[in-house]
Amino acid sequence: MKNKINKLILLITILFVLLSCVVDNDHQWTPKILDDNSEIFLPNFSFAGYQWGEKEIPQLKPTLNVSDYGAIANDGKDDTKALLKAMKAAHKIDEPVVLKFPSGKFILNDVLYIQRSNFVLQGSGSRENGTIIYISKPLNELGRIPEELIELEEYLRLNNKRQREPKRGIDEPFSLYAWSGGYIWVGPKGERAKTYLQKYNKPENELAVITSGKRGEHNFTVKNSSKLSVGMLIRINWYNKDGEQSSLIEHMYDGKDIQIGSRHWESPEMPLIKQEVTITNIIGNRVTIKEPLMHDLKPEWFNRITEWNYLEQVGIEHIRFEFPEDEYFAHHLEAGYNAIYFTNASHSWIKDVSFKNGDSGFISDVCSNCTIENVTIEGRKYHYAVQFGDVYNMLAKQIYVNAEIWHSLSFNTGARSSVFTNCKVTVLPSLDQHSGANHQNLFDNVKLIENTRNRSFFYVGGDGYWAPTHGAFSTFWNVEIEYNFPNPNNDTLKIKGVHNGPSARLVGIHANYPLSITYGPDAYIEGINRKNISVVSLYNYQLEKRISR
Repeated sequence: MKNKINKLILLITILFVLLSCVVDNDHQWTPKILDDNSEIFLPNFSFAGYQWGEKEIPQLKPTLNVSDYGAIANDGKDDTKALLKAMKAAHKIDEPVVLKFPSGKFILNDVLYIQRSNFVLQGSGSRENGTIIYISKPLNELGRIPEELIELEEYLRLNNKRQREPKRGIDEPFSLYAWSGGYIWVGPKGERAKTYLQKYNKPENELAVITSGKRGEHNFTVKNSSKLSVGMLIRINWYNKDGEQSSLIEHMYDGKDIQIGSRHWESPEMPLIKQEVTITNIIGNRVTIKEPLMHDLKPEWFNRITEWNYLEQVGIEHIRFEFPEDEYFAHHLEAGYNAIYFTNASHSWIKDVSFKNGDSGFISDVCSNCTIENVTIEGRKYHYAVQFGDVYNMLAKQIYVNAEIWHSLSFNTGARSSVFTNCKVTVLPSLDQHSGANHQNLFDNVKLIENTRNRSFFYVGGDGYWAPTHGAFSTFWNVEIEYNFPNPNNDTLKIKGVHNGPSARLVGIHANYPLSITYGPDAYIEGINRKNISVVSLYNYQLEKRISR
């Protein structure tokens, strides 16, 4: 009798647990990592985007029209000369400029450089009935190497960077435009797009030496604040001058036992980490900044404040970019059907833009606090849809990827504290993290459509000399996967995560089939296979919480 009662109790307990799981999956749940008493560190991503997410992108009225400079829509003629003329005129005006494109198709076959602040390139819509900028040839057919990419060309040549695919008979040098350049090219004239070689380094304008500061705080101390002022957008630098055993490397990767690539110590004169911040207050030698510090500040990390030459209030909006339907050739050998390239820009935006048949839609380097919003990518295979390179506090939201892309949503080498939120990828999705000190980034409220078995949407990019794949505290929040293939037995799908990404945060990853995820080392994993998370977007949650204080 006693055994029967015990068996009955056990059966009731099992049924209760199963019922609890069903009920739990049908009702909202709140992650424990958000508890006020939680000791699990979670970065504050809420400062990403234009004006730190606190203001809407401005709606501005046109001040110039490309039609007034000879660009005529839908006439089938090359509009390049007229558009270059319009851009030249716009750069001569001291006041803010909004250069307007009417509806229709314009043909462009040369780079339009935006080299000033307070400049907006504004079309009349990103659909087929809006403004179409059609580009018929790639950047590598322009007959010249842009001055801004001479350093990159030399770097690729000196390091013999080649794409080798023996099965396809491919052994060719990397393209100059695989991850750089665009037909709309934003950046200050004469400024480096990105640092590659020591010989091109110039003395930095050092503004202050930092003596102390703590990760997550908004204050730090300097030796002398006389060159600083409230409102300045400055750069904080962290240097590794202690080689392979540096405490800065250990800090970046949360002390985990993983292989570290040689790029972390080969160039001690160049900052290993940068953070572009805005000064809000100065009292004596105590400085207050808008953004929270990404890392501690210590004398042994030679933290310095330097000047940054950047553009601001640059916008590209309501435009569709189209390229020929040329077949995609090979990874890293892209010809340069690149639409938009942002370098050295802050508090700027891309809004309501679509791309068709490009190599890359949007690429960025050395930028901060830009918002890329309401973007659609379609057509043939691409290299990048939206790529965040060596950037900080960037925000991409409402990105719809409806084409095959090598790297669907990409945090590339050097990306820091940046966010993809409210995005959807419908073809061979990849959440890309490129080796190279990218860290504390967020994939947030993302939906992936997967039609292929045995694929992992966790994508590992980059070379071993920049290993590991990412630094500590990179975060995946409320990622939904819809599998469009039969699984009659409802078998658990085993998803391989990044094996060398330390202390990641994976919260609320779920699918229409059961999942098991391996990720490490020492990942914080919560709510796998649990939908109906109460905090749908971590970015929005943190932003609303901060603003409401």
